[in-house]
Amino acid sequence: MKQLEINPKEDLFFDLKVREMCKSCKRFGKKATCPPRIESVEYYSKLLPQYEHGIIYYEKFYVGNGKYWIEKGKKSSLEIYEKVIHERNKLIAVHGHYFFIAFGAGSCKLCDECLFPCRNPQESLIPFEATGIDIVKVMGKQGILIKFPIKTTFYRIGALFYD
Repeated sequence: MKQLEINPKEDLFFDLKVREMCKSCKRFGKKATCPPRIESVEYYSKLLPQYEHGIIYYEKFYVGNGKYWIEKGKKSSLEIYEKVIHERNKLIAVHGHYFFIAFGAGSCKLCDECLFPCRNPQESLIPFEATGIDIVKVMGKQGILIKFPIKTTFYRIGALFYD
């Protein structure tokens, strides 16, 4: 897994169209960490640039047959989740940061069944894209081009912001 350090004040791009795409997801409204149950794009566009530091965790995966794609998609989300949670906990325990927020890749997969309110809010992660961040544009600014439609590769991306 790779990581990029970004400046939240300069390197984030918000777009309501990104959040709108959440409505086409089968998990829309079914997860405590997904829209419409989370804060608005406007909220995140004001909050996230206030942090001093940002780290994007990402991994590039190669697409195989349909079954492989589904299995790899879930496994890759969990890999990002574990990395982000581990790094977040390290920021708290080792470095003493107390202002932080973390985001996962895709919908939260912590529990088999999501309950409202979330029974594990200290461990669950909001999908990075649900904040309205145009991750394609963010990664492009860092020299990583994400192309659609997905034909041979896809990316899983999570993030951590802290002071």
